[in-house]
Amino acid sequence: MRQKLIYIAGFRQHAGKTTTSLGIISELSKYYPLEKIGYIKPVGQEMYTLPDGRKVDKDAKIIERFGIQGLDMDHVSPIRIASGFTKDFLRSDHREELMLEYRNRILEAVETLKDKEIIIVEGTGHPGVGGVVGLSNSKVSKLLDADIIYLAGGGLGKALDMLETDMSYFAHEGCRVKGIIFNKVLADKRDSMKDIITEGLINSMFKNFPDTIKILGYLPELEYLNKPSMYLMLKKFPTAYAVGNINDTIWLTPCRKIKIISLPNRVFKPCEYLKAHDVVVITAASKRRLQRILDYHKSIKSEGGLGGIVLTCKKPSIKIIKNIKKIIKYNIPAFYVDEDTAETDIRLYECYNNTKIQTFDSEKIKSIQSMFAQYFETDKFMDAFGLDPTPNSEKN
Repeated sequence: MRQKLIYIAGFRQHAGKTTTSLGIISELSKYYPLEKIGYIKPVGQEMYTLPDGRKVDKDAKIIERFGIQGLDMDHVSPIRIASGFTKDFLRSDHREELMLEYRNRILEAVETLKDKEIIIVEGTGHPGVGGVVGLSNSKVSKLLDADIIYLAGGGLGKALDMLETDMSYFAHEGCRVKGIIFNKVLADKRDSMKDIITEGLINSMFKNFPDTIKILGYLPELEYLNKPSMYLMLKKFPTAYAVGNINDTIWLTPCRKIKIISLPNRVFKPCEYLKAHDVVVITAASKRRLQRILDYHKSIKSEGGLGGIVLTCKKPSIKIIKNIKKIIKYNIPAFYVDEDTAETDIRLYECYNNTKIQTFDSEKIKSIQSMFAQYFETDKFMDAFGLDPTPNSEKN
């Protein structure tokens, strides 16, 4: 079989490209040995530092941990657009030579995967990201002669508006879009989307592609998938002190909302203000309000309890030490910080506003794999991309 490259593109950053790569690899592993499936992220933006000091795209590290072990980290993310990369390129007098070098680096990286039957190629950002250095998603997919799966958003009008722009762009560039996935579809919108946005509609709108475009799924919005864990929030505060064992899996559970407690004790009622998986931000010296929060956490344990507690304005005192000992007894993730409540809120908001899957998010990965097993049109995908539909169990 001719090697197949499948390019995952999306309508914007955080569209779900890494989620889709993980889900498709999970489904492919039912038909192909993992050693025959490759992965590459040609253009990376967010770097992860390996123990030996090398830098690699963070998404590649996630794929290695939860999808394909033993990735070649020297080649899995050949172009790394870190801070200053574009500026240096635009200031250069040798831009054509640099673009040729970038393209050759990508081709060389793919050459290292010549023993793979299928390669998942994860794009970056929206279709035009990287265009200034000659590495837009359209140009890279053309360079690799890859077929594209496009990730659209949920909803009706918004999804179609995005498709109108991006599909026209891909068609203009001569790319091959073979599949579309509608991602993060709200439960109450799913049936209407399936009824209205059909393959017939899509193919009547976009006739400039050589193959019929298949709709490969209307994937639901996973609860808490884009929410951070207490462990991730802890990392936002380099001088914070963790209360309890951060290796406990409860530190990796996605949280719901941040709730700052500023009401005085006489009127503060946790049951009216808090819900399961919320993260409570409260001053470290607060005694009676903290006890109410801990009692409420205990009362909703069957729902998962609170997500965690962040104690602010830490000042060493006997009162604070007693509060910390209380929290440990209730087995709830918590940490205390030197920062005041306002600064703490800003940092936590940054964490919530830009949450991607992390290398330690094992529970989220299980949810993704389960979602693809249920909602992804695997049979249609295998047929559209010319893949062998024989399960591994029947090949031996």
